[in-house]
Amino acid sequence: MSVLLEVRDVCLSVPTGHVIQGRKQVLDQVSFSVERGSATAYLGANGAGKTSTFRILCGLCRCDSGQVFFDKSEVHGGLPSKRFGFMPEQPYFYRNLTPFELLRGLGRLSGMAQQHLTGKIGEWAERLAFAAVLHQPLHTCSKGQVQRVGLAQALLHEPEFILLDEPLSGLDPMGREQVKQVLRDIHAQGATLLFSSHILSDAEAICDAVLVLDSGRIVHQGELGDLIGGSGWVVMIEGDVTFLADLQPENMGQGRFRFLLESENQRDALITRIIGMKHCRLLAVEQQRRTLEDAFVALLNGEGET
Repeated sequence: MSVLLEVRDVCLSVPTGHVIQGRKQVLDQVSFSVERGSATAYLGANGAGKTSTFRILCGLCRCDSGQVFFDKSEVHGGLPSKRFGFMPEQPYFYRNLTPFELLRGLGRLSGMAQQHLTGKIGEWAERLAFAAVLHQPLHTCSKGQVQRVGLAQALLHEPEFILLDEPLSGLDPMGREQVKQVLRDIHAQGATLLFSSHILSDAEAICDAVLVLDSGRIVHQGELGDLIGGSGWVVMIEGDVTFLADLQPENMGQGRFRFLLESENQRDALITRIIGMKHCRLLAVEQQRRTLEDAFVALLNGEGET
């Protein structure tokens, strides 16, 4: 795949203090790329600089130094509006408008033809399950419904690049599943996604690449599989495991023991040792897989590669 978005050595600082002015470094030499057609999770703790990066990409603030390239062309003042969609973490809209009125106005600003707008708005309202409030003022809608409207405005004009800041925030479990399926569908249709999320299991279900930001610096960029690789094995046994004491089994109670093994060779050796033994029996053999949350915490604790 070719690179669609490239960020090179971006720095951003903001003023601090009222009487004595200082500067706080928010982004420090941030460089990364997003491949066309990928779904990339942009992860970091609160205050790491994720939203500041998105604000620069949208043209809502200017960086102190560095460059942003979109489809190999350097951009100034934000990405091309007709080619990308953006959903902020906390969408704020004119509360007296209805979702239909809001989406119609934003669709026209995005260059959509008037004759196609009504049908597209209805389609997204059904798909994101806010059709019941489509013609109600936004101030009567719940946070989750406003969140869905915010996602619809980012997707309405069918952009090739979609930038989402905490798209699953404020949604109930059913809503999260609906939105995740929508994001998987548009990704499968060729859209490029860059999104932040604190719900790492949801990010893991959608993304194929990961960026990790820590205190304004990129500490990891790569494929999801590279970050969560290194699986081990869990073997469960019931009975007398005295003859296996050298493997330091974990007592799970009720005569059951768990063995944590690092490789297939260790797994196979253990199974060979217990075959035919009458005083114990094999209950389960499962592959132990590191989650994205495990990998993320390890990185921020300095246990992973930068």
